[in-house]
Amino acid sequence: MGMTYARFPKMLLLMVLILAFAMVPETGMAKKKKKKKGKKADAAEVAKPEDPSVLKAREHYSKAKSLYDSKQYADALVEFQGAYDLKPHPSVLKSIAECQLQTGNIQGSIATFEKYLADPAAPKKPEIEARLAEIKGMMASVEVTSQPDGAGIMVDGSVTDKITPTTLDLAPGDHELALNMDGYEPVVKQITLAAGEKSNVEVDFSSEGAAAEGEPSLIDPFGDEAEEGDEGVTIENESDGPPTAFWIAAAVAGVGLVSGTVFGTMALGDEKDYKDNPDDSIKESGERSAVIADVSFAVAAAAAIAGVVILLTNKDDETETDTAKSKFDIVPIATGDTVGVSTAITF
Repeated sequence: MGMTYARFPKMLLLMVLILAFAMVPETGMAKKKKKKKGKKADAAEVAKPEDPSVLKAREHYSKAKSLYDSKQYADALVEFQGAYDLKPHPSVLKSIAECQLQTGNIQGSIATFEKYLADPAAPKKPEIEARLAEIKGMMASVEVTSQPDGAGIMVDGSVTDKITPTTLDLAPGDHELALNMDGYEPVVKQITLAAGEKSNVEVDFSSEGAAAEGEPSLIDPFGDEAEEGDEGVTIENESDGPPTAFWIAAAVAGVGLVSGTVFGTMALGDEKDYKDNPDDSIKESGERSAVIADVSFAVAAAAAIAGVVILLTNKDDETETDTAKSKFDIVPIATGDTVGVSTAITF
């Protein structure tokens, strides 16, 4: 036999000891290590920073609940909206919708509840659907018709995409309806609606909206139809530049300047020739050129002065029918040894 009866009790005892050791609870050392490992994990969790937007959203939400409980619905709405903007959650939409309802914005409340129902993660949808149906029952219904059909509709100053005939769902209270139709003056209706009320508004443009006058015909200011007193178009000046008299003066000044320069050059040449060859004909030619040059320069100077005066004194007056015209006369003077010009300006 592979095992003697003497060794069998010893082997049995060894197996019992091994089994007992396996069933003994963890030793103190193992517990200590495991406990230390758990503390490290807890410390890691505590050290992990929380999202600042979440903290701010909680702050807004907590403040909003306090305001709502104190019936400060408008302020609560602002805080709820702030919380939702930071951390969108369908539950916050319910709070927003209730605040809108309390502030009289029934249409806004309906839209917010519908947004809630469209969120796949939103809980308790049957409850919200019942609430939405209840709020919709608060709206008033207005049937709007007109003769002829096709009138545009404005509600409380805002343009809608509705045209007559149509039905409008409006919140209870006072409203202003304005109907517009091409070819007619707008018709305005003031209505007051109660919760759940069904009303109608009818407009007959042929009796309530006088036909809009056509655009006034144009008057030809140059034709036979333009009579005294007609409000035609008056053309005072085709351009806003200097008047014609200024350009005449400028042209005269330019001609005088060129002429004076030419004859002055000729006079200087004759003077040089006379020094080299004294001759009476050269002297007379030089004196004649000098006189013409002096007169030309004088005319140029006088024309330039007249042009400046015309610019300074010319004023357009649209209310006057007779426009004053500037005029100037330049008369050269040459007597004996004296050379000059005489000017006369009228404006």
